[in-house]
Amino acid sequence: MEKIAVSEIKPADEYNRIRDEYRERLMAIKKHRRVTVGPYLNFLFENRDTMLYQIQEMVRAEGIKDPRGIAHEVETYNQLVPSGEELKATLLIEIDDPTVRKVKLSELVGLERCISLLVDRDYQVDAVFDEGQLSPEKISSVQFITFPLGAAARDALLATDHVELVVSHPACSYRTTLSPEQVAALAEDLRA
Repeated sequence: MEKIAVSEIKPADEYNRIRDEYRERLMAIKKHRRVTVGPYLNFLFENRDTMLYQIQEMVRAEGIKDPRGIAHEVETYNQLVPSGEELKATLLIEIDDPTVRKVKLSELVGLERCISLLVDRDYQVDAVFDEGQLSPEKISSVQFITFPLGAAARDALLATDHVELVVSHPACSYRTTLSPEQVAALAEDLRA
């Protein structure tokens, strides 16, 4: 999948004119990229479109006009654009109650060793977390994850309709089978 170029980022005033239509299109794209596992784990599988949207929103919200600032945002978010043999996701641990969230985030230490993608019931692809977000005391409520498929699991995902997201942490053990639309969205990324 092609990375995002700085030249693709629209100035805030130009973006504001098309923002409503752009957001509507992106919400439709994200619809089949969200996978909920258990009561509070939400995965958003990222691609070039979702990251371009994120950059546009950051430039707008932060009022970034300096080309170096825009280049920094592009460089940062390009890290979440997957390549041909991997999938990337943002994991959001969404717990509304701040007291419960604080306790749960402490209980979930080690989650980075307990998430995998099961492709066609044969290929288990363990998640790789961004090491900079990990702490021995608690896990952050936002995590950036890579699923390094490799050629065999990639080919299997392109040929199957059965993919599961598995979480096997002692404090949080769930699995979810992706819908056909979700599998199709991930396969589309691998073909890009």
